[in-house]
Amino acid sequence: MDVIDFCSDLIRCRSVTPDDDGAIDYIANFLSLIGFETKILTFKSEDNSNVIKNLFAKYGNSDRKILGFIGHSDVVPAGENWETNPFAAVQKNGFLIGRGVADMKGGIASFCCAVAEFIRQPFSGSIEFFITGDEEVGSREGIRSLIEWADDAKLIPHDCLIGEPSSDVRLGDRIYSGHRGSLNVFVKSRGKQGHSAYPANYKNSLANLCRYIVKISDYPWKHENKKFPKTNLEVTMLFSDNCATNIVPELSSANLNIRFGDDYTSETLKTIIEQEAKEFNELTFDFYPSGEAYYCDNERLKNILAASVKEVVNIDPSFSAAGGTSDGRFMIHHCNVIEFGVQDATIHQKDEKVKVSDLQNLKKIYLSFLKKYFK
Repeated sequence: MDVIDFCSDLIRCRSVTPDDDGAIDYIANFLSLIGFETKILTFKSEDNSNVIKNLFAKYGNSDRKILGFIGHSDVVPAGENWETNPFAAVQKNGFLIGRGVADMKGGIASFCCAVAEFIRQPFSGSIEFFITGDEEVGSREGIRSLIEWADDAKLIPHDCLIGEPSSDVRLGDRIYSGHRGSLNVFVKSRGKQGHSAYPANYKNSLANLCRYIVKISDYPWKHENKKFPKTNLEVTMLFSDNCATNIVPELSSANLNIRFGDDYTSETLKTIIEQEAKEFNELTFDFYPSGEAYYCDNERLKNILAASVKEVVNIDPSFSAAGGTSDGRFMIHHCNVIEFGVQDATIHQKDEKVKVSDLQNLKKIYLSFLKKYFK
């Protein structure tokens, strides 16, 4: 099947998390037709508020080499002011436009089409697919549950390729061999409400919080492992219970997001965050780790992917551990993980788009990778 047609069909599925709208079934039907054993697995949150559809598929019976492909069929909401219908898969000026074309239905389509061509010839090994439906909201009922199931069933691959967007300026210029960790910190400040004209009668929770934010924003993060970008902390949300311009708020809060290399862990960061707050009154913290920093040092996997990129688009890619997090942060505890896909410039934006030629070349790169991996 043509990769553009495949991707277009996936875009037309309005699979905004947690809705699936036929995306998982579409992928499962395609893989089943080319000889994969497929299993659709639905996982639910404890309170049944989140019901997520996922797919595991396998081709081959040899355990000599087992390659996994990780992808997610869910997308973020489209938002407004698109030039085209975000779920119509419009081709314009050499681009395919639609929600999820880059993140990451283009990767799924390219890998599926590459595998369909590759398995026409015999090879020694097995290929597995892990396609999930909640990557955009935390992956609890997606890859984390799917990995637990696969581990119990002894179906964990040796290596995994994630089709998330990784390229920077042009297709093939960057491969993600890891990612920084991510920690969200929700900090609350309590004071005493009062009229702003009477300083003796209030304690300004917002001013207290802001002073802490200024201090922690200037923290001298160490940067010993240069495989990762330097740790950075950003204030992403700020709130108060204020209701008028002349009232000092009693309660204020903020969310801090920390992206960190393996100089730190979530636990060591928690200690720093709390220690730096000792001079400030009435601050409390809740911590929400999204994942720890990880890096893949498997040279064979990296060399094969770099050679495949060079073969198709004549670029020597760089290896990076920047960018956001991905489901690789969960699979890395079980096997080698590497990440490569289209440009990430328009992900989560209106008019998300990918060059038609890039999708076609991505399929060729994945095909080259498969041939080299199973050689």
